[in-house]
Amino acid sequence: MASFLKYRGGMRFVGGIVAGGVICLVAFRLGGFTVVSQQELDDQAQLIADLQQENHELTDDLFNFQGPDTVFDNTDLPYDEAGDAHRIVAVGRQKALEEGKFLMITFGANWCMDCRILYNNLRSHDVSQFTDGVFHFINVDVGKFNNNRDVALELGVDLARGIPVAVFFNPAGEKIGTTNDGQLEPARFYTSKQILKFVRDVAEESLIAAPVTAQ
Repeated sequence: MASFLKYRGGMRFVGGIVAGGVICLVAFRLGGFTVVSQQELDDQAQLIADLQQENHELTDDLFNFQGPDTVFDNTDLPYDEAGDAHRIVAVGRQKALEEGKFLMITFGANWCMDCRILYNNLRSHDVSQFTDGVFHFINVDVGKFNNNRDVALELGVDLARGIPVAVFFNPAGEKIGTTNDGQLEPARFYTSKQILKFVRDVAEESLIAAPVTAQ
């Protein structure tokens, strides 16, 4: 008799668990919920962790960002004011073609803060890890917008939206496009990681889109 009572009690316990599970399942379905597996929960947790890490990195970049008070090294001037722009462009295009690299030709000036910050970001560790072996960079001086305008015109570059402005060619020497819409003009507000995404988009998707600035 005792064994029967224990058996009946055990059955009631198991039955309660099963009934509870069924009730929960029905409640989830009636409430519009979907039952997910442990693997799905683990994947979602990993995604959240990855997003948090990316957010921390971007936050660090913003706090370490060098803005209008940046002090430049005037022994390292990226724009050759006396250089032969036609020759610089011709040599650069030939070198990029021979090495099978993307080419970025940037029009700017040494007095331009945005131009200098873009130059520094393109040489940063974050960006150069990707661009080394992939991109060839050359700069063309525009002075006070009165220098090498003919070179810019030949390449389809419009200086009307300000500088820096760039034109891109793929490894076959074919023109991808320009930043004539001002995508790079506010370069002082971009971090190196944003510039990294910008050049990756050019190389991987032939996409020339302005980096998203922090609000």
